[in-house]
Amino acid sequence: ASDDLPSEVLPLAATLNALLDRLRAAFEAERSLAANTAHELRNPLAGAIAQAQRIQKETGEPHVARRGAHIEATLKRLTARAERLMQLARAEGGRLRLDRTSDLRDALRVVIDDMHRSVPQDRLSLRVPETPVMSDVDPDAVGILCRNLVENALSHGSPSSPVEVILDPDGLLTVSNDGPVVPSETLERLAGRFERAGSSARGSGIGLSIVSTIAERLGSPLTLRSPRPGRESGFEASVRLATVGDGTALM
Repeated sequence: ASDDLPSEVLPLAATLNALLDRLRAAFEAERSLAANTAHELRNPLAGAIAQAQRIQKETGEPHVARRGAHIEATLKRLTARAERLMQLARAEGGRLRLDRTSDLRDALRVVIDDMHRSVPQDRLSLRVPETPVMSDVDPDAVGILCRNLVENALSHGSPSSPVEVILDPDGLLTVSNDGPVVPSETLERLAGRFERAGSSARGSGIGLSIVSTIAERLGSPLTLRSPRPGRESGFEASVRLATVGDGTALM
């Protein structure tokens, strides 16, 4: 604010405000580019996937069918990457706190029910309190956060053990899985953008970065542990979501 500044300081205030406006515009342009580019890729990618699937069905040559399958798989990975870029843009620039509250249990159930369409029931479990856990955190942000944590656990955890999603009454969301212990030096950098647990790890490398960005903007950093507390193996990620009555919601 420059309304009550001395005349000698006004030019400095005007210059600083102009600089901050340019910085804000640059950041918004960067986020908009990532989101718009990812959005515009959706339809062309869907069309290309459909064409690859059509080639596989119409060809009578096995090697052509295999090549079509490889193309389809590559395009699906690109589609998933575009979706992650949109989520990252949302995490960095979208509004994460609302003027109303909703039950965190509902957002988590929607995500888990949707994932059960492609994941066996015994690979994914959800435990929530019997009473509502109300929060002003945007349910879409909660869904993005939960989905990325679960997909990371499914990709890197043991395929013979379930991924456990637990919501405590105080809003602590925990996603854990069994698997090899992740070294402490790897844990420290896992939430970085395009970081993977290893060179051969699957995924885009930005899932935990999206979660970390959302968590930090909510004022509750992402906590990663390996092995799981009280266990000798596995991996655990947790974020505390603001709830009504904890002094941070509806601020």
